[in-house]
Order: sequence, then C-alpha cells, then structure tokens
Amino acid sequence: MGLVLALLQGRDGNLSSIHRFMSNKNDWICHILNIDKQKVVSRAQLPKILQKVHLSTFEKLLFSCFGIKLSETEKQWFAGDGKDLKGSILDGKSRGTAVVQLVSHDNRDVAGQLFYQGDKESEKPTLRTVIENTGLANQKISADALHLCPKTTSLINEAGGIFLVGLKGNQPTLLQDMIDYANFLKPVHQLTTIDKGHGRIEKRTYYHYNIEGEYFDKRWATSSFKSLVKTIREITYVKKNITTTCVSYYISNQEVTKDKATSESLFKAVRQHWSVEVSNYTRDVTLKEDKFKTQLNGLSKTMANIRTLAVKILSMSKPKNMTAQIERFADKTNELVTFLRKIKFL
Repeated sequence: MGLVLALLQGRDGNLSSIHRFMSNKNDWICHILNIDKQKVVSRAQLPKILQKVHLSTFEKLLFSCFGIKLSETEKQWFAGDGKDLKGSILDGKSRGTAVVQLVSHDNRDVAGQLFYQGDKESEKPTLRTVIENTGLANQKISADALHLCPKTTSLINEAGGIFLVGLKGNQPTLLQDMIDYANFLKPVHQLTTIDKGHGRIEKRTYYHYNIEGEYFDKRWATSSFKSLVKTIREITYVKKNITTTCVSYYISNQEVTKDKATSESLFKAVRQHWSVEVSNYTRDVTLKEDKFKTQLNGLSKTMANIRTLAVKILSMSKPKNMTAQIERFADKTNELVTFLRKIKFL
C-alpha cells in the first residue's frame, strides 16, 4: 500500500524517494488501514522483497480485480504497442526489458500486458501472446505498421475480431499497391475534421476504400483485407505560417457497408490509436518510469506492474489530466483516501 500511495502522490522515479515516502507517511498509512503501527521495511530490503514478487500471480490478481468488463454484444477497440523500460538497460546495451500492452481506446485502461527482453525477443510475437492470453482476439485491435504480418492479422480475423493496422515501408509491395488503389478507386466515404489549439490548426481528411475484390499475395489469404483508410494530416503553425502534410495508410478486415457509421468508426480508431502513446506518456512523464534505474532482475517488472495498477486507479477517477490529478491527490490526502475507499481499494 505504501508503494501504491507513493506512486499516486508523484513519488516515483527513484526507489529511495519512494522509501522516504513510506517511512515519513508510515503512521498515516497504518491509520487509514486501521491497523496497529508497523515497522517500515528497510531501504536495503525493499528491492529484495520486490524481486521476489511472483509476476504471473500479481498480474492475474491485477487484471481479474481491475480488468475491463467486455460487453457481450458490442466489440471494443484496443490499441496494441510496446514500450522499453529504459531504466532496465544495462551498461553497454541498447535494449533492456520492454512491455507490450493492450490499451482501451475509450479510457486508456490496460486490458493486458506482457514483458520481453528487447535484446533477445521481439515485440510482434509478444503482442500476439497478449491478444491470446486476454481473449481479446475477437474484439477490435489497432496497431502500428510493425504488426502488419499474416500471423497477427490472421489471428484476429479468424477469431471474429477486427484489426486496423498501419501500412508503411516494411511492407513495400503491399504499400505501393494500396497507394495505387487509393489513386484510382473512389472512396465509399470521407470525412474532414479541423482542430484548433496550441497555436496551430490541424486538418485531418479521412478516406475509406473498399478493397475486398482486389488481389493480394496468398500469404494474406486468411487476413481477409476489405478496407483501406487513407489519412491526410495537415498542420498549420499560425505564428510561423508553416504547414506540414503527412499521408498515412491503414488496412483492415472491416467489412465495407453503405452506413457512414462503419467508416467513421474506422476514422475514429485511427485517431484514438494514440491512446497507447498517451498511456506511455503517463508512465514516462507523470509516473517517471524512465527515470527509475535498476539492473536488478525482476525489480523493473514488478514496479511496472505497480505502475499499471496506479494508472488503473487514476483512470477510475476519470481525470481530465493525469499529472494534475496526482498533484491534487498529493495536496489533498483526505480526498485520495475517500476515493480509494469509494472504489473499495481500501
């Protein structure tokens, strides 16, 4: 509880800082838990205890108690992506421990996660394992171009799910074919949105194409490509009077219909895929995950799980801004305690 409260009050990034919080707030923690005063674990023993946490059991408890409840009728969108735990990178190495997560588009809640060693293992099979372990292959999954491979798209398609995956230069032949199709096919639907703020104007134009009858290499046979989404993003920086343009492509097995809602659902999914990046930003900046340096085996994974728990708790408060909410909880401890009791964490 001391560890979780430390994270919820912005004391992450350094194990010594977390331990000082646990020591300074020990009387308060015992009070809100309604227990007799307990001795605080020593700074030397804290990492040794964290190393002994059984990760699979911890994760099972985490996602069974704080997991996403799926509707039996309506599929939900989840974004899949990986993130390096930079504090785990050993001297002389370029990669360390990494985590792959499935994050809800709607509220950025983590539905499942799995760790892998970046210098020995790959993100692609790890994401497939997360999808299988969580049973979310029959839902709607968005991912970046790294995950556009037959094993991943077939897994989702054959389970009755929907995928929306970025299309870039790692699949050059398929990319060029889709660019050519977009040049001569008439879109079934298109949408333009304009957002203003932070000194810039962002214009996004989405095009939805029906590619169900087009030719694809036989290795994509079980992926059932049906939809192509083209996005043109124009950003104008008002003060500098500079405009940048970016064109992106996404491929999906979503069936094309006459209903605009189907196309708009894909357009929205393209926009909301950034929810994973926002989740990573929360962990990196708000919870200071990248500043947490350790070369102890297992410690970074345990702390990553505790951060996932902290993010889940924070998301349940439905904050407009995660950083502001942590600062609010740090200033108003009674409000934090009331909230934790409301969600039955205390």
